[in-house]
Amino acid sequence: MNIELSITDITPANRRTKMLKAIRAMSKKLNVPVSVESEGKAHGQEPYLYDIQQELADEWAGYYSSLLKKIYNTVIAALGLPRVDVETMKKAIDDSGHLRYRGKTVYNPETGQPISNRDFDNLIESIQKFLNRNTKDIAKRILLDSATIGKLLKRIARYSTSADMEKLKLDSLKYRGKTFDWIRDDFKNLAHVMGEPFTRSEMARHQVAADYVAQLVTKTNDNIRNEIKDTVLKGIREHRTKGQVSQDLFNRLGGMNRDWKRIADTEIVNTSNLAGILEDVHNAPEGEKVYFKRYELPGCCDKCAKIDGKIVLWSDKPLDNEYIKDPHAKIAIWEGKPQEKGLGTGCLHPNCRGGWVRWGGKSADAMGAKIRGKIEAWDKAVKKARDECRDKRIDNPNDQTKGYADRINELYQSYLGA
Repeated sequence: MNIELSITDITPANRRTKMLKAIRAMSKKLNVPVSVESEGKAHGQEPYLYDIQQELADEWAGYYSSLLKKIYNTVIAALGLPRVDVETMKKAIDDSGHLRYRGKTVYNPETGQPISNRDFDNLIESIQKFLNRNTKDIAKRILLDSATIGKLLKRIARYSTSADMEKLKLDSLKYRGKTFDWIRDDFKNLAHVMGEPFTRSEMARHQVAADYVAQLVTKTNDNIRNEIKDTVLKGIREHRTKGQVSQDLFNRLGGMNRDWKRIADTEIVNTSNLAGILEDVHNAPEGEKVYFKRYELPGCCDKCAKIDGKIVLWSDKPLDNEYIKDPHAKIAIWEGKPQEKGLGTGCLHPNCRGGWVRWGGKSADAMGAKIRGKIEAWDKAVKKARDECRDKRIDNPNDQTKGYADRINELYQSYLGA
């Protein structure tokens, strides 16, 4: 017996429901029990809505990798350790010989000869200086990059097709004639291309966020230094061989790199999410309630899946309780809402990629259309509006072209109702 299963019109919002419905239909047809395995047991990294967001995350997640590689190479060269290229939890590499530093024996695996405190402290201090020098402005740069990508995607999505959005790359991204590298250089540059200065409260918000990330960077740097010191001293105390110490050092620095990736990922998602939300709030008509819809993508965990499609109301100020009385939303979100108070603007956990798109209101964009599964209608509207502009000898219309974004929205709504 051949049975063909066809699932159509799948969107990020309905994929789970449609899949379960299809499985139940197949179960009934075959007269076999339903068994759906939970995704939450082995939760991995969730995808971003667009590749350019992943590109930025990868850029910063890998920032410490090159620093840690240089540090590892410095330490093994200074102490005469053999190189290890694969992280492993198996039995450490065994070898013989004395651990040396600057030509002097640091310790003998058999005797545990103590290290020279002065030489070892100099090595650790040089590592600390190297880290501090190379991470001096990293907090500001991460926050600025994240805010830039969050705001620019919202702006570009107003006048671009879904294909345009999918093709965006950091090295070719431009807005108002300015490259991403130029925009990301300073908050003044970002404010310039957005066409308006940041308010005092928004700049204060970014400063607080940057200070928080800077604290995490400082903590990470300290942890790296301490991990190196602890690894070597533990090797002396336990009479471990040079190969074993090198392997331990490689493993522990690998763990530090994963810790940093979680920090970078989390802060990028949190900052870009909030920047996008504030962009929508700023452009909403005065006095209009601003609602948002949560989106999660295939590969999300069970925790994220439970809030997929959730409608929330934006509040300009913190509330005592997230639960509200509203005809469309039961929950409110606001800037700085902590997780202990419920659903917030950022991610729920490390590797979370969930975000928010405007719900309700007259404005729409390519991001919202993608989440709703209405890409065809949106692209049709953009192409029609572009043709109309070309008829008026406007070859490259954008969000600064008078009436262009409004026309796209008008056409989009008409196609949805067709």
